[in-house]
Amino acid sequence: MPFTFPHFGSLKYVFVSLFHDLGRYDLVIPNKPSKKTFQLGSRYSPEFVCTPFKLTLGTFIESLERGADELGMGGGHGYCRFRFYWQVQKIILEDLGYDCKWVRIDYESTKDIVQVLKNVSTGLNTLQTIRVLQKTWVKNRLTDLTDQLLFKYRAIEIEKGSAERIANDAFQLIVSTRKMSKIRKLSKIITKMFAENVEVDKKANPLKVVVNGEIYVVLEPALNLDIYKRLNELGVITKTPVTLRRFVDIGQRLNPFKKMDFQKANAYGVKYVPYRVGGETQENLGDAFLYKKKGWDGLIHLYPFTCMPEIISRSIFPQVSRESGMPVLSLVVDEHTGEAGFQTRLEAFVDLLESKREKMLKKRKTKILQH
Repeated sequence: MPFTFPHFGSLKYVFVSLFHDLGRYDLVIPNKPSKKTFQLGSRYSPEFVCTPFKLTLGTFIESLERGADELGMGGGHGYCRFRFYWQVQKIILEDLGYDCKWVRIDYESTKDIVQVLKNVSTGLNTLQTIRVLQKTWVKNRLTDLTDQLLFKYRAIEIEKGSAERIANDAFQLIVSTRKMSKIRKLSKIITKMFAENVEVDKKANPLKVVVNGEIYVVLEPALNLDIYKRLNELGVITKTPVTLRRFVDIGQRLNPFKKMDFQKANAYGVKYVPYRVGGETQENLGDAFLYKKKGWDGLIHLYPFTCMPEIISRSIFPQVSRESGMPVLSLVVDEHTGEAGFQTRLEAFVDLLESKREKMLKKRKTKILQH
């Protein structure tokens, strides 16, 4: 019974590795979403449903046509419409004549994650499943690291494309490494791969822009129009604090001596939204304060059309921007987002940040001369 899952940026490599460790090699690995994927999903989805719903539905249809008949999807007891995706998609696919089995994972429940993974494995016991999950969250740390290095080096590389080549090599290394003792050494190896193989412009003084928002939009390049690459090509270093590890990285979540970024950001965000309303609302607002203190120049907030939690964030961000001093650009995306308009808004935001930095440097020089 071939198994498949939604395409999810570099997390695709984590999912492939996870199911291999569970003994499942009968995978239909989803193709990178295309315009056809969007068209398929939009054709059969409710008109005003979230854009990620449409893209994942289109991906499932393509994978079913390639032979998959077991679909893995998140769900459970979350705070937004995502928890109902699989139920509605199940009805739509049945109406289209597809006969498939659904594997629903409650990403908010560690117990449920372990139980579901145990059930889809080829006979692993609970302890073995937990060990597989541990490997998975460590590999997720490595894919996050690889993305972070890519988004840094690609902005200042001299030979265009060199950082992407190293990133692709790193992702393949992450998937192919099976023993935990070797997996733990990959962090230093991957960092060294970038440092030794990507020649950078040492005179560059790049802007730094953090990108946050709804998790699927932030992590899936087909939906965010490859925003990190676009910013890197403008000479801007980027980073995102948004990660699946907030749900699966039990090791860091239980570490009393080290907080994850979303936990630090929440401390600022609860001032504006005291209760969880879904999505990543609280931490997205808090990121403006957190990354301003870290010296980042700007923040781009991404959200899919009709996403209610992130519409709440969007409406509060102007106040947060004023109080934190962090310039914020909110961008809504859907299947109709035009590349030209998207690119123009990014370029205008970068120009604004450049102008702001130049004014600050002039003020500092003036103060120094006065003293």
